[in-house]
Amino acid sequence: MSGMRFTSGISDAVSAQEAAKAACRQVRAQLDGAPAHLALLFASTVYRTDWPALLAAVHEQLGPQVLIGCSGSGIIGGGRELEWVPALSVVAAHLPEVRLYPFFVSSDELEQASPGGFWIDKIGAPPDSQPQFIVFADPYTCHPTRLLEQLGGTYRQRPVIGGLVSGGNNPGEHLLFMGTEVYQEGAVGVAMTGNIVMETVISQGCRPIGRPYVITRAEDNVVAELGGRQALGVLHEVLSQLAPADRELAQRGSIFVGVAINEMRPRFSAGDFLIRNIVGIDPEQGAIAIAEPAETGHTLQFQLRDPATSKQELRRLLQAAAHSAPTATPLAGCLLFDCAGRGKSLYGLAHQDVRTIQMVSGKVPIGGFFCSGEIGPIGGINLIHGYTASLGLFRPHHLAVPAS
Repeated sequence: MSGMRFTSGISDAVSAQEAAKAACRQVRAQLDGAPAHLALLFASTVYRTDWPALLAAVHEQLGPQVLIGCSGSGIIGGGRELEWVPALSVVAAHLPEVRLYPFFVSSDELEQASPGGFWIDKIGAPPDSQPQFIVFADPYTCHPTRLLEQLGGTYRQRPVIGGLVSGGNNPGEHLLFMGTEVYQEGAVGVAMTGNIVMETVISQGCRPIGRPYVITRAEDNVVAELGGRQALGVLHEVLSQLAPADRELAQRGSIFVGVAINEMRPRFSAGDFLIRNIVGIDPEQGAIAIAEPAETGHTLQFQLRDPATSKQELRRLLQAAAHSAPTATPLAGCLLFDCAGRGKSLYGLAHQDVRTIQMVSGKVPIGGFFCSGEIGPIGGINLIHGYTASLGLFRPHHLAVPAS
């Protein structure tokens, strides 16, 4: 019996059909005759093609048991990150002793669903099988927070990674793939059970500035007071105390808020916050609006994002994951779901997150796409993130025993 194997291929051919053929050739060579149980397909929205025919061609070339995927503004694979250009990548995985449960949920189904029986019937995996999930969702038609809450209510404490499809400007311009079907709404995913471990790394790329404040007055997404003072006045005070270089970063739009995920922590540090945009200010009221419901009693701390912090945090989290991993079960593959605000727009250069991963974790096969929102767990809760690298690191629970 052969062991778990992940492969990754990518092509920037002008024709989607030619790109698919090239990417499939690359993964077939890496599979070396082993069957592909799972295929993940990521394709640029730049392509205009007959998508069902392209999916049929991928099935003909790889013969996967399960295929899911989506379109994106940027495509990751084969050690490269290709943004806003024609590109297509394929991840193909040989997964002995793993059971796969693909599923599609429409926006109407999601609106009417509740945790429990609906999802068990929809997915087919019983909760006690401890599934792990990969999910892609259309941000225009699928309420991603509701989706994650529904999955979490059915499969408690089970990790979900993935992302919101990117690259389109209007409803109907995003593509979701499952099997040979193409959807333009809802969400697709796959649950995995058996001899597979999906470790998650969620790197938000921000560092706290100032100190944490308790929200003392708020309504909807508007924070009026922090620690009994006008929120905007607190922000100005925090900015005034920054070093000149950090103040310049903030003025260029690199300042965010972090909402504490676990209020019970005695102290907070990087990774303890859900990072959100500041979406507006009200000078008359001294209030700030954030891209998250704000609740009185919650803790908030301002955050800065910069390329050095993003690289350092990703490197640190990968090193911690490697240190805690069982040495007997080597890393087989990686899925990377990167915010569309990372990549060249953050680093000024391409391929930076992929190179950091391979520098720490070795030449592991990597595939994924640039998202309009990244899915991943923090503190056991699956959340929608922004400006984040959400990684799934795959290895077997135990090494397969060769047949005698």
